[in-house]
Amino acid sequence: MHLHPPPFEERRLSADFPMRLTPTHAGLSGTDKGKHIHCHPEGQMYIALQGLIVLEAGGNRTVLPPGRLGWVPPQMAHGASVHGSKLRPGLAGYTLHLAPSLCDALPAQPQVLRLSPVASALFERMRGWPQGAPADAAEHRLMMVFLDEIGRAEPDPLRLIMPRHPRLLAMATSIAENPADETDLDGWAERIGLSRRSVTRHFRAETGMSLVEWRQIARLQKGMELLTAGESVTTVAMNLGYDSVSSFIALFRRILGTTPAKFLPWGHV
Repeated sequence: MHLHPPPFEERRLSADFPMRLTPTHAGLSGTDKGKHIHCHPEGQMYIALQGLIVLEAGGNRTVLPPGRLGWVPPQMAHGASVHGSKLRPGLAGYTLHLAPSLCDALPAQPQVLRLSPVASALFERMRGWPQGAPADAAEHRLMMVFLDEIGRAEPDPLRLIMPRHPRLLAMATSIAENPADETDLDGWAERIGLSRRSVTRHFRAETGMSLVEWRQIARLQKGMELLTAGESVTTVAMNLGYDSVSSFIALFRRILGTTPAKFLPWGHV
């Protein structure tokens, strides 16, 4: 594992300098596939303005479309990559680093959270800070209200917890990479050398989901990546192994509360 220092290593965050808000830019190619695993004493938030951020932290793999915030607690190894053929060169999103003292009221585990209208409005104000940090008492109060709003935010359902058991981890990694694989529970049990009962019991105990539920979320995560890369809804549904486009749309709507076409502003079908 490669641990990289944050860009503000020369000045650690503290009570006097509690937050650093840093813009992230897309290159001329319109995409940024880079990801490296790193950790630091500060908590970190990711906010996408365009494209899709894939965040890995604490054994979880989550996706962040615009309107979501990714949270990583202090001292937790993590990495992120940006996806999307539709990325316009220029501002792609923001990262926010928080002094450890500001993190106590935030989740102890990595989360993807929905930004409320209030939190979004506060963030718009914070984006205007010239130094990317609160400069006076009024801006410090604004920051604290923003953090209070984030502490009350609803978790997003698209979170995959990776199992710890080495064989189950190998299985989960394979499914996450190729969620269209239709191998059933018996097939996986035989492939990884465990009984069906052991796979069922240990997988749910370590991930909080059945294998079927976990695969559904993996398919949605991969589907969001493909949609953001410019694939049509029909192509994505077929590539993920769905018998019909309507089945994919129904699952998308049930879990995310919207359709694939409405999820993307360009809405290919």
